Amino acid sequence: MKSALAALLILTSALLSGCGPAIPPAGNYATVSGQVINASKGTAIAGASVSINGGVLSATTNATGNFQVSPVPSGDWDYTVTAQGFNSTGLVTSVAPLSPGEMRTITISLTPSS
Repeated sequence: MKSALAALLILTSALLSGCGPAIPPAGNYATVSGQVINASKGTAIAGASVSINGGVLSATTNATGNFQVSPVPSGDWDYTVTAQGFNSTGLVTSVAPLSPGEMRTITISLTPSS
């Protein structure tokens, strides 16, 4: 009886292991950090919104314009940055793919809106 129950539990576990969302293994993530600056003055922009992968991941810049987003799935990625009083970056997709475990640092310049 115990061996039949153990076999049933193993079979159930095997069947259920394929269920659920497709989440990459923990080692397949990267970190994206950086600073958002005023393109005309070179000064930091506090309170800018940085959205990665269509807004699935996001962060807001601190008083020195810095942000960090983690965990970001490795591979192709994109971002958009917005801040009050500045033109948005629009969707930026021409960035190099992220490698597993990578810590990518970028600087994003926004131009003041008129």
